[in-house]
Amino acid sequence: MIRTIVALLLWAATCASAAAAPQVTSPARGSSLRAEILDALRPEIERETRGPVQFVITTINVMGPWAYVDAKPQRPDGRPINWRATKYRRDYEADVFSGLVLALLLQKQDGSWIVVGTFIGPTDVAWYEWVDKYKLPEALFRSR
Repeated sequence: MIRTIVALLLWAATCASAAAAPQVTSPARGSSLRAEILDALRPEIERETRGPVQFVITTINVMGPWAYVDAKPQRPDGRPINWRATKYRRDYEADVFSGLVLALLLQKQDGSWIVVGTFIGPTDVAWYEWVDKYKLPEALFRSR
């Protein structure tokens, strides 16, 4: 009987904590949330790539006030970025550059998004740094 009560209490606690934890969602293509996140990221990546960009999204996740983006930037007409014309030239030519952009954003109270950090051209799982630094669950960074 005691085992049953303890098991029920543990189950109830697990359910309560799971219900309280924010869920990871992926904003739909064409949604205003997706556009807001990408529009907040775009100016920084345009500075880094020296021109206008659009993103080919691999992952875009939102959890509470946090957003994570894993994308490949390209020019709006579909042309690839000329990484040789950027400060990433050496890495690109040494074939230690992925051409991807990883970004972590935080939503401010007024609803706008701010870029907390980016990794451009990572060749490893760079987002682990954010898991530790901001105490975020790995689920935010996983492809869905």
